[in-house]
Amino acid sequence: MLTELIYKVFVKAISPILHRPMIIGAFNYTPFEEIFRKAMDFVWNNRLEGDYLEFGVYQGKSFAAAFRFAKLFGLKSMKFYAFDSFQGLPKISGVDAEGFQHYHESELSCGLAEFKKNICGRGVDPRRVVIIPGWYNKVLNEETKKKLQIKKAAIIMVDCDLYASTISVLNFITDYLQAGTIIMFHDWFSYRADPNRGEQKAFREWLKKNPSITVTEYNRFGPEGNSFIVTHISE
Repeated sequence: MLTELIYKVFVKAISPILHRPMIIGAFNYTPFEEIFRKAMDFVWNNRLEGDYLEFGVYQGKSFAAAFRFAKLFGLKSMKFYAFDSFQGLPKISGVDAEGFQHYHESELSCGLAEFKKNICGRGVDPRRVVIIPGWYNKVLNEETKKKLQIKKAAIIMVDCDLYASTISVLNFITDYLQAGTIIMFHDWFSYRADPNRGEQKAFREWLKKNPSITVTEYNRFGPEGNSFIVTHISE
């Protein structure tokens, strides 16, 4: 089997001529890696400009995968934004505190220093990374937007598990969307796939609140993930 290094050299050599990597599928990626490969391929093939935003980075595995495949497809202008409390989950409240308890307070905790070490160890260039630590209800605001000066998002990974957290994220990212933006939900089918809890409920309510935004389902991934592409945004 070809090594990924040979693949990268091959893609770089032929892409100016063929405009597209031609041997996709030559490697065995995990289902989790595959969704990032597909997403970055979509961004590259559709000449979509914008950055990668991840909300809920935990130990950095998905963040590093996103960087790896962005690099593979030559997306050199893409910056990578990591949003996390770095203290685990907040207190579970509201609809997510009812019935089956999928998550618990302080679960999925990884400190900032450990996260930085992990992603650097996986080949992520820290010069292309911006880290925004803090609870979403405290940092996802206009002040943060002014500091970051993000123009558009190409891919957004929502991995914050909870309804309240997802609402904060979706309200924050609205201004960054464009036709083609991919929104990935890591925990779409959590809570035993109950559509009235977690990320599903938050996304449905957000779309109702923003009727100018149209999406289409893209790819499902892993045991609980789902993704959508923004197809239209009305002025």
